[in-house]
Amino acid sequence: MTYFSSDTPTIVLKSIFAKYDKDGSGCLSQDELKDMARQDFGMTKAQAEAFILLTDKDGNQKISFEEFIEWIRSGDRFSAIDDKSKFYRLQKAITLFKELDKDGSGVLEKSEVNSLLLSQGGKPEHFDSHLKALDKSGDGTVSFPEFLDYLNWIPRD
Repeated sequence: MTYFSSDTPTIVLKSIFAKYDKDGSGCLSQDELKDMARQDFGMTKAQAEAFILLTDKDGNQKISFEEFIEWIRSGDRFSAIDDKSKFYRLQKAITLFKELDKDGSGVLEKSEVNSLLLSQGGKPEHFDSHLKALDKSGDGTVSFPEFLDYLNWIPRD
């Protein structure tokens, strides 16, 4: 399933984004994104959840227009939702991420990453270097897209 081609005019994407940006904040909240995913894209609840996690690169639980347009224009990411085997792996990754995200913040903080590394046989003296390697944005946390890159279960562009 392809929702938009890579050459969909930006004005069309802005119009869809603005339709769901109910508070005019310039960002879509998780609820606004769920509405968009379900109503305009016809996604199931599980697909909408995956869409949100894949699009929210910084893990702040809001999607800027820049994050939205980048995701929309990369058709490969839709395949992670449409392809049954990829979607199964994506669902497993989401479940694991939520289990690790003890405080429900939408990102993995240092202590949560340390728990993951410890469960994988990591040594505490290497935790800081592992966090640095996982945290591509350098903000001290690991977002879901960064976590997905770490798992390497689903090819990403």
